[in-house]
Amino acid sequence: MTVALPGAIAHPRPYLGKIGIRGRERLINAASYLLLLVAIAIVFFPLAWMLTVSVRPNIEVMRMPPEWLPQVFTLEGYRKIFASTRYLVVFANTMVVSLVVTALSLILGAMAAYALARFKFAGQRAVLMFLITTQMFPLVLLCIPYFRIFITLGLYDTRTSLIVVYLTFTLPFCILMLRSYFINIPRDIEEAAMVDGCSRLGAIFRTLVPMSYPAFIGAGLYTFLLAWNEFLFAVVLIESWENRVLTMAIYSLMAEFVTDWNTMMAFSVLASLPLVMAFIFLQKFMVQGMTAGALTS
Repeated sequence: MTVALPGAIAHPRPYLGKIGIRGRERLINAASYLLLLVAIAIVFFPLAWMLTVSVRPNIEVMRMPPEWLPQVFTLEGYRKIFASTRYLVVFANTMVVSLVVTALSLILGAMAAYALARFKFAGQRAVLMFLITTQMFPLVLLCIPYFRIFITLGLYDTRTSLIVVYLTFTLPFCILMLRSYFINIPRDIEEAAMVDGCSRLGAIFRTLVPMSYPAFIGAGLYTFLLAWNEFLFAVVLIESWENRVLTMAIYSLMAEFVTDWNTMMAFSVLASLPLVMAFIFLQKFMVQGMTAGALTS
């Protein structure tokens, strides 16, 4: 027999239903994983369809209703690409342009970012606002001005024009990203290296650069992806096949009456492979570099 003490307040156990706290946690986790699987399926469906189209005859692509698995397996689309010299030149052009833009963006961006992170000078805030403002303009507004400029300079239909244009919108991003990372690194490390006999440049290369490799990898990967996938300015500024890049070559396979879907998807698969491999191995550094200066003013 239970005797209730006078003045005691009963605290009933919270109603948890029949499944309890642990059961609810498991249900929430199961729902989260289910939503994650649905999101993965939505993201990977176009990629899987692209891969299946690249290994089936073109006539199968137009079959209605569409079939998920190819009835006839063929590598004809890949053979056409590797057998064509101009397609191989397109791959080389894209790689050269992307690597040059990435290298210049990191070198120039690192120098500008160091100056903005370590020195105080008149107009510093205006420079930062200008860099941020450059990221707000729709790129399509710049097509005609760039076209007229490069026609005047005699750089139309050259890879140099693409490199210059890509630098104009990758360099500000690299500067802002590297500056945020440099600010989080204490000055004392560089000053200690300079006390030990290093010049400022030597202190930067011996201390700051090795400690900032996640930011360099993240900014470099973003820049490479942007230059590799860019299409708008390539169409506006490039005409000859000798200077075309991958996005233009893929677009050229679309005809008015007949589209070679087999070759187009094979081209897309090959164009995606370097990006997928780079992101698989470097995505950790990309996320770390992008979030390192998130709380820095």
